[in-house]
Amino acid sequence: MSSEQGEDLKAFERRLTEVIACLHPSTTRWRIVLLAVSVCVATGASQWILDPETRIVSLSQSLTNHPFFILSTIILVTILLLGVHKRVIAASIITSRTREVLGDFNMSCDDTGKLILRPRPTHNISWS
Repeated sequence: MSSEQGEDLKAFERRLTEVIACLHPSTTRWRIVLLAVSVCVATGASQWILDPETRIVSLSQSLTNHPFFILSTIILVTILLLGVHKRVIAASIITSRTREVLGDFNMSCDDTGKLILRPRPTHNISWS
């Protein structure tokens, strides 16, 4: 490998680690938001199900009696429709796609973006 190729690989590795590192704060923030909204939906659902009036009144009246559950469910559906679930796993999507492309060059990368050079394959050709 020439020194120019080595410099290119180092530059690529630096940029890849930079991109992945920049995604982590955003990913963590969206995970917290998704977790918080999911906990709100679960809490609201448990309150709704455990309410003794739920068995007596109609479904629409029962839902009207539990606005926290309705609001948190609407927020959860909205953020899922906006693609938050993709933002939560953005770093892993980038690393898996990068690994797929690097496989053609007999390389890979770890979860932080550091390149992994694999040994060259040996071709054992037997003439039978």
